[in-house]
Amino acid sequence: MASRTFIFEQPLNERIRIFLRIEALVYRLNFFTQQNNDHASYQALLTVLELTALLERGDIKQETIKELERQQKVLKALISHQSVDKSRLELTLSKIKHALSNMHTMDGKLGEHLKKIDFLLAVKQRASIPGGSCDFDLPQLRFWLNLPFESRIADIKRWAAPYYLLYDVIELVLKLIRDSAFAENVTAVNGFFQQSLDTTLANQMLRIELDCNSQIYPEISAGKHRYSIRFLQPQQSIDQLPGQIKQDIHFKLFLCAL
Repeated sequence: MASRTFIFEQPLNERIRIFLRIEALVYRLNFFTQQNNDHASYQALLTVLELTALLERGDIKQETIKELERQQKVLKALISHQSVDKSRLELTLSKIKHALSNMHTMDGKLGEHLKKIDFLLAVKQRASIPGGSCDFDLPQLRFWLNLPFESRIADIKRWAAPYYLLYDVIELVLKLIRDSAFAENVTAVNGFFQQSLDTTLANQMLRIELDCNSQIYPEISAGKHRYSIRFLQPQQSIDQLPGQIKQDIHFKLFLCAL
């Protein structure tokens, strides 16, 4: 029976960092929208607001289009290579073309559709205050949470609709990046590993695979020219500071550079 593994990921540029955050928030949103209770619906609502705040920080739509066009250019250059599976490549290029079409049909800036909804603005304002969303603070929120589950979920999906469209595209982008790397078996001597990055490559992400029973985790520091990995081991209590492993650690490293 094959052992289970954990994957730890480290983005190597700001664009991928934002994409991974959007992916994580949508995963959370999907989890809470499947739970039929008012606490989960409230957490789903907060996640929609968190996504909105993240997407307000920059033109994520334009950044996504740029990344799709970059990947499209890189993959088109591979068509003439004899070792390439042309049918698979053409299918991938078709998916990118479809994703680009979807992105160009999105009107306006992401998150603008929620700025005129007073209910969401009130929740956002009170959510920043510890305990500020109690029933006596936001009776409208309590009213909404008392609505049937189907009604609450319909509202959340309506509010999050543009984010789901963006998420579908980002998932395609991240899948291509993750699939671009081959596993390299490496050793962290005394729990430490460092390597230079080839700046001529489009370095996007590091992925570290560890056995789930290893009881250690990596602390990754990455810059434009090099990265380092320090493996830490928790103490008996999570309240205590972890310590660096003082033995050699064998692990799989994926350098994604599509």
